[in-house]
Amino acid sequence: MKLTARGSSTASAIRALLIGTAVLSCSACHGPRAYLSSDAIPWLHYQRTMCFGPCPAFTLAVASDGSATYTGKAHVDRLGTYTADWSPEQLLEIAATAAELRFDRKAGVYDNPLITDLPATRISLGKYEITDRVNGPDLSALYAALDSLIALTPWTPAPKQ
Repeated sequence: MKLTARGSSTASAIRALLIGTAVLSCSACHGPRAYLSSDAIPWLHYQRTMCFGPCPAFTLAVASDGSATYTGKAHVDRLGTYTADWSPEQLLEIAATAAELRFDRKAGVYDNPLITDLPATRISLGKYEITDRVNGPDLSALYAALDSLIALTPWTPAPKQ
């Protein structure tokens, strides 16, 4: 059977449709929804560790339902443990920033044990985790988004245990 010009254009259209579908499917795998669909507990864990200087030290844990717990340890505005609820839009903002940075491709430990007195930033988002102490990937946009949400959140002191 010989393809006519019309049959050839139909085959090209089907091929283009299949390629477009594959591209959209692949981008959905790495978009914000991929991070939001994680069932990791907590969904987000963000920690900055202490150093010998005035480094801010805190831990933030956010569940997939938006319930957040912040514990300020040193050189931060809020010392102690606080709770709050983050909206789905705020979770989406974090997930979108992570997707844009391709957080999933940067997971790993960036460290040099021969270098001392450096603070570390640890962040896990869904099933991906990064420890950034020396020469880690540029996640400044994600850190800025998280730090901004922490600063703008109306935190409530957690009950003393």
